[in-house]
Amino acid sequence: MEDREWSDNSFGLMPSILVASHELKSPLSLIRQYGLLLADDSLTRIEVEQIQQNIVQVSDSALGLVSDLACVANLQPSLFPLEPVHISALIQQVSGEVYPHSTCQSRRISWPSSRQSNQLIVGNRVLLGRILSNFLVNSMKYNGKDEVPIQVSAKRIGDNVRLGVRDHGPAMELGEYSRLVDELEQKKTVKSRPESSGLGVYVSSQFARAMGGVIGLTRHRDGLTFYVDMPVSNQLSLV
Repeated sequence: MEDREWSDNSFGLMPSILVASHELKSPLSLIRQYGLLLADDSLTRIEVEQIQQNIVQVSDSALGLVSDLACVANLQPSLFPLEPVHISALIQQVSGEVYPHSTCQSRRISWPSSRQSNQLIVGNRVLLGRILSNFLVNSMKYNGKDEVPIQVSAKRIGDNVRLGVRDHGPAMELGEYSRLVDELEQKKTVKSRPESSGLGVYVSSQFARAMGGVIGLTRHRDGLTFYVDMPVSNQLSLV
């Protein structure tokens, strides 16, 4: 099956209140469930510590989402200026941000080689970090513990660099892929990936647009790649 790619400005449509409330309600419900579990006196110390770690992780994700939505509402150039961003520094930043998630969920991540990372793009490091972190946290939901690592890549394509996050989740037929695209356009929950909604895609698309970039996805036999294309900086990369 040939890899198929799709990107469109429809990613930037405003998500419905229903989708937004669903994505914000889900972590709160999960935190409540964890809190109820802690009342069980039969839990071992290790089990209690694991639940506590899960609560922190879910809380951090929810706070990150709220922070992202606040940023979307105030994407002023003065607050998020564009500048040359070295990909190696960006990768180092993102790896630190997602480390608690990957450790808690026992997920492995393969990062770009030093050669791939030795590139400069034009963007805002904070917004770029949030885009990649969103892609990675979402991919962890579908990449099993014993499967190949989630792959982060940085490829030069013309005047852009494509930063991609590839998962190895459920296989998708072409018809299902088309429905996924339609559902993303309408900001619905994707049936084949029920833990996803269009809110994270919307946030990432707005961040990318503010920097002159665009997000998209590629379908594979065994998963998806979400990516963001960013313009190459005219400054020379580090040797």
